[in-house]
Amino acid sequence: MLKYYTMQIQNNVDLTSYNTFKVKSIAKHFVQIQNESEIIALLDEPIYLQNKKYFLGSGANTVFVNDFDGLIIKIDILWKEILSENDEEILFKVWAWENRHNFVLRCAENNFAWVENLAYIPSSVWATVVQNVWAYWIEVKSVVQTVFGINLDTKKSQTLENKECNFGYRDSVFKNELKNNFIVTHVVFRLKKLQPSYKFNCDYAGINEKISELWLDLSAMTISDFVEVITQIRKDKLPDRETTWTAGSFFKNPVITKEQWKILQSRFPEIKWFDSDNYIKLSAWQLIDLCGFKWKSNGKVGTYKNHALILVNEWIATGQDIEYFAKEIQTSVQDRFNVLLEPEVIFVK
Repeated sequence: MLKYYTMQIQNNVDLTSYNTFKVKSIAKHFVQIQNESEIIALLDEPIYLQNKKYFLGSGANTVFVNDFDGLIIKIDILWKEILSENDEEILFKVWAWENRHNFVLRCAENNFAWVENLAYIPSSVWATVVQNVWAYWIEVKSVVQTVFGINLDTKKSQTLENKECNFGYRDSVFKNELKNNFIVTHVVFRLKKLQPSYKFNCDYAGINEKISELWLDLSAMTISDFVEVITQIRKDKLPDRETTWTAGSFFKNPVITKEQWKILQSRFPEIKWFDSDNYIKLSAWQLIDLCGFKWKSNGKVGTYKNHALILVNEWIATGQDIEYFAKEIQTSVQDRFNVLLEPEVIFVK
């Protein structure tokens, strides 16, 4: 066993507990990182230079398809702090491996507004920025001020302002130009302080329905109250991750051109759609459902009973089992609607 700083390189590590699908995979090498200097130090080590590698966050969006013949780098740096504030807003610095839902809860407890619609979404702050997480008509790009990280090519720290991140629908520079070359270390969010004039975003119909169901008064709700509403909506749809092995929503909602939509609508008028400037967004859940995958299972992998967009490991499935089932869904949707579903999860091989 080699040791660098406080890092310990382990061999032949079982990754079952490091991914939310609970897929068994053996990593040839494995290291846990406790601070930023260890990341930089690792970049010059032979074990890093001579092996393929994968930076692992919470494992909530990861499927290990096979055993990993390389180095898994598990980063466990946690920290958050207030940089500055005034009567109206606050700059909140959060390390990238903080739990995303816990970050939202912390904001709610302190009356920091604008991220409450992102409650109860698993994974890390890192994934929030990389994926430009979108939920219930809120995009995280609206509150990101600065992203800090390490450029793996230059082995130096690098800072990107919001515009440099090239945020798009569930997209960013970190999934494109900087893919595999940049590790997000921390993010500065510009959040609002709760004011009497602040309006919660209730554009998603289910929010008002849940508020009415719970007999709540929207005008009197705190941010914590609103976070609980969002949490309850998601709990109604999503499986309990303590007892169900899943990555949550498996596919992105597909985006098509308005010209494509006209053709699709003429054939399938029942399809739900959302107009967003220059494109049309479809419901991945509905497309999967219409293809007959509601509650479908092959004995190892299946769709969750309350939501066809969620795949679950039902019985000791392998990563290959999950990949095969996902491709079966993609092929069915493509054949019927001529729409390609793009996975949210990352297949690691």
